[in-house]
Amino acid sequence: MDPAANKEVLFVKHTNSLESVLRADGLLRAGAGRDVDILGVSNDSRHVHVGDLFICKGYGFKPEYLLMAQCAGAVCYMAEEKYDACPLPALVISDVRKAQSLAARWFYDCPSDSLDLIGVTGTKGKTTTAYMIQAITNALAGHPTGLSSSAGRYCGGPDVDTHLTTPESLDLQWLFAQARDHGLHYMTAEVSSQAYQVERVYGEHFDIGVFLNFSEDHISPKEHASMEEYLQCKLRLLENSDRAVLCRETAQFDRVYATARRCCRDVLLVGIERDDCDLTLRRVEKLPHGFRFAVFERGSAVPHPYHLAMDGDFNLENALAAIGAGRLLGASHEQMAAALDNLVVPGRMNRYEGGGKTVLVDCMHNRASSQALLTDLKRDYPDASITVVTGIAGGRSPQRVQGMGEMCGKYADRIFFTTDNPDFDDPGEIASRLAHAAAEGGSAHVTIELDRARAVEQAIREAPVGSVIVLAGKGNDAIQRVRGGYIHYESDPVIARRVLAELDGQKKQ
Repeated sequence: MDPAANKEVLFVKHTNSLESVLRADGLLRAGAGRDVDILGVSNDSRHVHVGDLFICKGYGFKPEYLLMAQCAGAVCYMAEEKYDACPLPALVISDVRKAQSLAARWFYDCPSDSLDLIGVTGTKGKTTTAYMIQAITNALAGHPTGLSSSAGRYCGGPDVDTHLTTPESLDLQWLFAQARDHGLHYMTAEVSSQAYQVERVYGEHFDIGVFLNFSEDHISPKEHASMEEYLQCKLRLLENSDRAVLCRETAQFDRVYATARRCCRDVLLVGIERDDCDLTLRRVEKLPHGFRFAVFERGSAVPHPYHLAMDGDFNLENALAAIGAGRLLGASHEQMAAALDNLVVPGRMNRYEGGGKTVLVDCMHNRASSQALLTDLKRDYPDASITVVTGIAGGRSPQRVQGMGEMCGKYADRIFFTTDNPDFDDPGEIASRLAHAAAEGGSAHVTIELDRARAVEQAIREAPVGSVIVLAGKGNDAIQRVRGGYIHYESDPVIARRVLAELDGQKKQ
């Protein structure tokens, strides 16, 4: 995404006012020496426009990038040190990540201040819950409302694309500005732990913070150093929220609850079959596809009926968290029930059928999510053969590889380990480690096929009639990240629909 390329109205900002923002936060070490007119902000020398403030940011930053930005028309730069080879005025700051986030908010005139901003965090379920909350805010507003998630983004104009769960601060503030400028009152955003680790949402405040769950994940040299650091990053959403929705069953609940009570003026607890929550989900009825259930308010015996078209018990908790956010926003149960009825979330528990087989496309990608999904399938399809097609993205923790492999080996009958955004890692080596973990977990038959399209096709074609095939990890993504770039991938749903249609055609012949 290049926000500067999408500006519809040319406006001018001034570095003196940015210096005031940075100074107030304790980040400014030295000012530019004179007031400079700023027409845009960029941190990529390849995308600089005339009049831009250029931000010297990134692990691989080189001084020549600044000179490239100058040649492209940058009029000022912001960095943690002054570069004598560049004559442009400089804002010297102590932390470029924090300063970039504040500069993005400054440049777009603090757009989220005009929005009801809802942030969602958790080890699993963020995307589904964000879409559920958006459906509820759509009902409240009477028109589509804002969304920033790993499965899709909407800000009132054309769909936009980024490959991060929480976009870089320049992109995120541009999204918020677009939502504001298109008159969207509500914006729901996934907020990953790494967004706080690298300060993508520094200086941002949320009207509601939703904390879903916490479990082991994202511990690696490229992610978090420890579970404590991981938890601290997740807790920062609550530290920067006015109100909170907490799932009672989360691990580390006491710490999560204490943080919310300390930092938020209102805390709403949600839980399943519990008496100590503000909203409780009871009377669950499993349907062939999805669930019926009732939600009770604390102190009331009145049931509020809901229907959810998505399978997976874990989606009941996601729905309840979304309902909690809706209640804080003033939505009625009737409005929310209508909004959630038949909701489909792209790439999350999407079902396709054909040739006597059922294919589920989902983003399960770690021990917790794979165990939750696969145990549900074993219960709901007790006589079905279960095939899983999955991989692990490059740069992920050994614990994620081990946990995912073990759970697939324990619950699946057949597994195809394949490629899933390997980036700079060797996909064959990742698949081998997954296969080794699967052998420790159970006796599933394992195939390694690194061509993902071929793996998906083979898995569906070779599965017995009556089987359930889970295409895991990528959801509806139509890209693969390879060696720092992105290459086109047909996507799991497209391949599944094509192969199932062919099998249906063969059955009719």
